[in-house]
Amino acid sequence: MAEIAAVPAPPLNTPQSNNTCGLWAIDATCEIVLDTKHLLQPEIKGHEKINLPTYAFYIYNPRLDKRVLFDAGIRKDWWNLTPKVVSDITSGGVTGLLVKDEVYDTLAAHHKSATERKEESIVDPDTIDAVIWSHFHYDHVGNIQRYPKSTSIVVGAGFKESILPGYPIRKDAPLYQADFEGRELIEISFDTGLKIGKYDAHDFFGDGSFYLVRTPGHTVEHISGVVRTTADTFVFLGGDISHFPGMYRPTAYKPMPATLPIETYLDSRLPVPCPCSLFTVCHPNHSKDDDDHAARTRPFYQPNEKSAWYYSTAMALRTVESLQEFDADENVFVAIAHDNALRDVVDIFPKGKMNEWKANKWGEKSHWHFVNELPVDEKPGRGVLVDGLMKEGKLYQ
Repeated sequence: MAEIAAVPAPPLNTPQSNNTCGLWAIDATCEIVLDTKHLLQPEIKGHEKINLPTYAFYIYNPRLDKRVLFDAGIRKDWWNLTPKVVSDITSGGVTGLLVKDEVYDTLAAHHKSATERKEESIVDPDTIDAVIWSHFHYDHVGNIQRYPKSTSIVVGAGFKESILPGYPIRKDAPLYQADFEGRELIEISFDTGLKIGKYDAHDFFGDGSFYLVRTPGHTVEHISGVVRTTADTFVFLGGDISHFPGMYRPTAYKPMPATLPIETYLDSRLPVPCPCSLFTVCHPNHSKDDDDHAARTRPFYQPNEKSAWYYSTAMALRTVESLQEFDADENVFVAIAHDNALRDVVDIFPKGKMNEWKANKWGEKSHWHFVNELPVDEKPGRGVLVDGLMKEGKLYQ
């Protein structure tokens, strides 16, 4: 099988700066399993379930001494979410849910341990200046009431109109009104004219070290982040811009190679070297031509246009198509909130930072990692992370 020449991707035109932020990936210890069809189309036999581990991110600006969380995982007692959210979780769409700890507790445990050992703590959760919510869904907002009132909430344009007021003022609200009481709520307007790639952008700290970009579709107010990790490298924090890397890989900008790179993290069930034909055969555009061109240059999935889990599937598709340009850039590492590759490839808080991702070759190791979830001979790639909705070690009743 011949290699396919890549088409040059459009420039992102990211503003230049020497200011950077420290960045840590935090395992939110939340495992979610869904029927794949609720999010993705077309259906691929052998991939009927989608595994969604969950990640949050800690960002530190040393120049301004500012501390920010991008997303905050889920509260451990998920059954105490608002009635509308609990109903949504238990009504059949979610087939597996397990939460071991809250992000707040992960940060607090580290701070307590480091302090007791008289070592430098990476962060005390009570000093977080802001929690940025990529969007309002329960597996991203955490339990904001555990953070001090000095911690503000940052959201995307349209949040206040579509989400407020909270429960119990609005009976079908996804968030509690108490989440906002006595706390600053900042809605980013994205009205400065700044763009990165095709996205409207906002310079969060005003120093070029961290940008928010407007990425609607999954929800109306969805936002993503672009963290400058060195002067010329970035990590794109995607939230739920996509739920599976096969929604934006492969592309004409970065075709699937005939043989997956030797650096790729692959499960032991897969051969090394690993031919891409093991997976392109299940691609909806698979053909028997010499190089299977379409299957190697188009993503495996798109947002499911019949799904109620999107504000607008057409908008979501445009947004994820624009993500492909970032994903093709060798100086950008894309980290969506539910990427299984993060657990296998990236140093997780507090073990290490993400800033040296390029030097550590995490891009090469993780880019095609999603094939571990794809079927081979119509047999599922990986088992489900959790079977059933778990409450305090038992099945939720």
